Amino acid sequence: MSRLVFVIWIVVSLGWILAIGSFAYNSWPYMPLDISHSDPETRAAYDQAVFIHAAKHAAIALFPPLVTLALVRWIIRRVS
Repeated sequence: MSRLVFVIWIVVSLGWILAIGSFAYNSWPYMPLDISHSDPETRAAYDQAVFIHAAKHAAIALFPPLVTLALVRWIIRRVS
């Protein structure tokens, strides 16, 4: 793979990951103050919401750059 194509992919991928990370940070689940923070069921529900939020945004951040890398490598091999 040409260095220029790889550098462009890195820059665009980092921009994408930073944008999704910023969106994930700004939409992080929170627990309202009027709910008991020490209740085990409430903590379990909050922990599950945090896990799902983090997993969903990690997949959204990583899947497109990896698919793009695979497609670009495949196209370059077919052309060469």
